[in-house]
Amino acid sequence: MPLVEIQDLKVSFSQYGGQVDAVRGVSFSVNEGESLGIVGESGSGKSVSCSALLRLLPATARVGAKKITLDGIDVLKAGKEDLIRLRGRTAAMIFQDPMTAFDPVFTIGHQIAETIRAHRQVSQREALAEAEQLLLRVEIKNARDILGYYPHQLSGGMLQRAMIAMALSCRPKVLIADEPTTALDVTIQAQILQLIKKVQAEFGMALIMITHDLGVIAETVDRVLVMYGGEVMEEGPVQQIFDAPRHDYTKALLASLNTSFDPSRGDDTAAAPALELRGLAKAYRIKRRSGLFATYDDFHAVRPVDIVLPRNKIVGLVGESGSGKTTTGMMAMRLTEPSTGQILVDGADISNLDPAELKSFRRRMQIVFQDSYSALDPMMTLSQIIAEPLHIHGVGSPREQTEKALDWLERVGLPRNFGSRYSHELSGGQRQRVAIARALILGPSVLVADEPTSALDVTVKAQIIGLLKELQAEMGLSILFISHDLSTVKSLTDSVVVMYRGRVVEEAPTERIFSSPQHPYTRALLDAIPAANPRDKRARTFLAAADLEAQTPRYTAIQTGLAPNATPQLVTIAPGHKVEAIVTT
Repeated sequence: MPLVEIQDLKVSFSQYGGQVDAVRGVSFSVNEGESLGIVGESGSGKSVSCSALLRLLPATARVGAKKITLDGIDVLKAGKEDLIRLRGRTAAMIFQDPMTAFDPVFTIGHQIAETIRAHRQVSQREALAEAEQLLLRVEIKNARDILGYYPHQLSGGMLQRAMIAMALSCRPKVLIADEPTTALDVTIQAQILQLIKKVQAEFGMALIMITHDLGVIAETVDRVLVMYGGEVMEEGPVQQIFDAPRHDYTKALLASLNTSFDPSRGDDTAAAPALELRGLAKAYRIKRRSGLFATYDDFHAVRPVDIVLPRNKIVGLVGESGSGKTTTGMMAMRLTEPSTGQILVDGADISNLDPAELKSFRRRMQIVFQDSYSALDPMMTLSQIIAEPLHIHGVGSPREQTEKALDWLERVGLPRNFGSRYSHELSGGQRQRVAIARALILGPSVLVADEPTSALDVTVKAQIIGLLKELQAEMGLSILFISHDLSTVKSLTDSVVVMYRGRVVEEAPTERIFSSPQHPYTRALLDAIPAANPRDKRARTFLAAADLEAQTPRYTAIQTGLAPNATPQLVTIAPGHKVEAIVTT
């Protein structure tokens, strides 16, 4: 008998003016120890189907099915005691956003111990001791300290590990992972996926992996369920789905994995680059308290960096969270004031301009933020949002501004009648299109795109990237593309700058970075990219910071033409290719 069995599941949600059918006749089963991947874009019904399995849907949901069983128990008829036993002991869930899944007012240790004590008769001390062991098992080294931390004190990757530890606390028979790596760095994502597979094998659990990332599917599961519009489009073994997809939607999903674009036709010989950062750095003053006394230290978020963005080119700025890439992009826009260094736009130094002088340069330099939801004013219509830059700079009459905003809606692939809508009425991809339209309506020459495709579906991501590339060629844009998604960077950019702990450790043309990386951190980033096909999945080794520093490349003074220096410095090793290295005699 299957561990999980769902037959003809239908879920609808009551809303003002009618109901929305979220799931329409979905059927699937999972056997003990099996790994099932459910893949599809946002709104396809993936998460709703699994939430129905655990009866976690809100009161507005209407659920119907011929059969929903979990470990032989009829979920639809289960009473309160049965549900308590099923949730945690039979099935556990890892949620997409661990920050909202944890209670912010209780420590990590308290919450894991509470879960253990809800299902077993153990003391608080025993539960905390077991919680520490679970944190160690999910490779959190300072587990005893983490027990006393609150959720906001942990990074996204650490919080996701703690969520996995809590899910494992009752030794469930099936683990449901709902987008467990969305918006995580590529290196952290690879570690979390490897960890999930490790604990699945160790505990002998079944796994249901919900995701829109086909690379995650290729890495982790045996069988795949492809969903679209609340229905199952295709089901089969993972290798068959990747090698011989039958449904057109599955083919479109796989095609979006391999999207590529023509190189930019930029002018490298122009008198001045579109954007140039010289020795740009940012340090924050941090207060540290020790007893009655306080000391102040400088935290160097970005060490002095030199970055050149040629005209009509796309330069990728990559690195994990905390590497300083977003801070660098914000300083380039003068949205964060640099501690030292120069910012040159078309050869003009804007580093020390006051707000009034800077306003004329704002028309030439715009930014697309990572989180389009918080970047768009919820009280303004889309036409007002897009027209706002025209209003600020006094371009055209109100009627002309609205008309131009509606033209830009069409230009980014949205109907003109969307102009009267509000941002909360749009999907993530649609909101990002509006953000792009707002950034480009003034006709800038420089665009900083800060993780514009983070957490978007694979098909929507390909559309947004295609749109950026099309507009870049049409408008002669120069784009600084900030991302931790190396697959996107490979297909889109002309050159890549790699940042690590606030420093530039390597820069080169994109093709050379991917074919011949020289710095150990660049190699670690590339090694962490998810496989594009199940047959290419591989075991990975993750280097600690000390290992990366120890493997810093070394070149002789003769090779570089530089004086010997024990401190790593950027060394030119080929035309356009620089790497941080130690110069020896």
